[in-house]
Amino acid sequence: MRSALGLTPFIAGVLAALAIAGCGSSGSNVNPSGSERAIDEAQAAFRQAQSSGIDLNSGPCISESLPSVPDWVADIAHDPRQPIDDLPANQCQRYRSGEAHHFVELNTDGQLIRAE
Repeated sequence: MRSALGLTPFIAGVLAALAIAGCGSSGSNVNPSGSERAIDEAQAAFRQAQSSGIDLNSGPCISESLPSVPDWVADIAHDPRQPIDDLPANQCQRYRSGEAHHFVELNTDGQLIRAE
């Protein structure tokens, strides 16, 4: 039996499976871990802060809560670390208070230092 397009049910099923499998983003992980999402969102927050003209050289907190992973914060630091990075004014309040339990630390160029 052929479908309206002249395909057998088996071939139509194979084509549908291939189409669905190809809907990912270039074969990358479709459901990234919390830390991967946090890193992506921290880098997006970095780009937004940078485009807003925020001085990132002082090592500020750029997000007290990342959108899809609210238990994470995003902070800018120097690599290697400098004393200015340890000033409470340059750290995320939610992490210091224990309200958030994870952080992404990016350098002043937006590159990942660590995510914990």
